[in-house]
Amino acid sequence: MIRKLATTAGVALALGSGVASYKSARNDARANRDYPPVGQFITINGTRVHYVVEGSGPALVLIHGAGGNLRDFTFSLSEKLAENHTVIAFDRPGHGFTEILHEKGESLAEQAALLKAATDALGYPRAIVGGYSFGGAVALRWALDYPSATQGLLLMNAVSNPWVLPPSKLYALAAGPVTGPLLGTTLSAFAPRALVEDTLTSIFAPKPAPKGYLEHIGASLTLRKITLRANGRQVNGLLPQIEEQSLRYPELHMPVEIIHGAEDVTVPPSVHADVLSKQLDNVTYTKVKGVGHSVHHYAQDEILAAAHRLSQ
Repeated sequence: MIRKLATTAGVALALGSGVASYKSARNDARANRDYPPVGQFITINGTRVHYVVEGSGPALVLIHGAGGNLRDFTFSLSEKLAENHTVIAFDRPGHGFTEILHEKGESLAEQAALLKAATDALGYPRAIVGGYSFGGAVALRWALDYPSATQGLLLMNAVSNPWVLPPSKLYALAAGPVTGPLLGTTLSAFAPRALVEDTLTSIFAPKPAPKGYLEHIGASLTLRKITLRANGRQVNGLLPQIEEQSLRYPELHMPVEIIHGAEDVTVPPSVHADVLSKQLDNVTYTKVKGVGHSVHHYAQDEILAAAHRLSQ
């Protein structure tokens, strides 16, 4: 009887796993079809990097946040910045259509090196480097590792300093060698659209998500197995890197513009922007009242003014 039950359970588990794998592959393929690459590709040391270039003028790189992709900028901000800049927006490794570097979780230094090399190869050896949220941590690392090639930093709701509260355990599970594939496949197969909508609500609060944003960003791209796992690995390994690099911020002497939503509960200014503004000697700090973790959508005038100052 026990053997029969075990056999039955094994068959059910195999069937369930098969269904999840099938639905996951189907959903991933649908996401790639419905939200195809909007830019071009460049290969750096064997890694294919997806990017969009707009406008003309001083080079300005844009690096997106956790789980996102460059469409977060092309929704409206990059077009406005491109009126006076050559804007280069990248997908980070494992996000959008940029390939992963490896399955250990790309470090901030590795991501900065990849995107810096891509920017160089595109013909822009010196640039203003802009980063949103997690992308802000990558931008800071870029400036630390390549200071002479960094004209200035444009930090939007940027992760910059160590925090106390641990991230969701889902990130650790997504990063695990065994739990990662299982979780990635399950979420990719069965995660409802409401999950993405609820996440966006918390990110944009107290403002609503802009009309048409969810359709533009391609939320289903975030729910692909490759992105769920890459994002989990990167976020899970972020804190030790922030603890290390935050000690080096006094080395940064290029102009830095910090723009942070006063109501941001995802990357609280009291932990990040407020502290960072005191660690730098050439900084302009704009805290935007009534805006949460979305200054790149709801404080664009402030961002355009900051970019103008960095271009002087």
